[in-house]
Amino acid sequence: MNFFTVYTNPSYPDQIKLVPEGFSWLVLVLGAIGLLLQKSWIHGLIFLSIYCSLRFWLHPPFVILLIFHFGMACFAYQFKRTELQLSGWKIKTVITGKNKQSALLRLLDRHPDLQQKIYI
Repeated sequence: MNFFTVYTNPSYPDQIKLVPEGFSWLVLVLGAIGLLLQKSWIHGLIFLSIYCSLRFWLHPPFVILLIFHFGMACFAYQFKRTELQLSGWKIKTVITGKNKQSALLRLLDRHPDLQQKIYI
């Protein structure tokens, strides 16, 4: 089972966001570009500048860069949660499911008031 954190925003009453828990393979492969693709703009730009500084000034071995990518991938979804909270989104609940669709179905069972916010 996968865990998803559900976010709502009073400024956008017709939307909800589900952020998965766990490891991001996209960020492991692409690094800071993967954070930008996941719309973690602040952390993506910070880590991109750190990566460029490391790569072009210190010339670390490949293993160090791989460890850097692994660290980013472990916390990628936490970065996304932080940026959502900075922009006014609030945690509604945490839900489980095999995938995003089954998590949405469980969410509707537990919180029927959110039914108006989900477009299938």
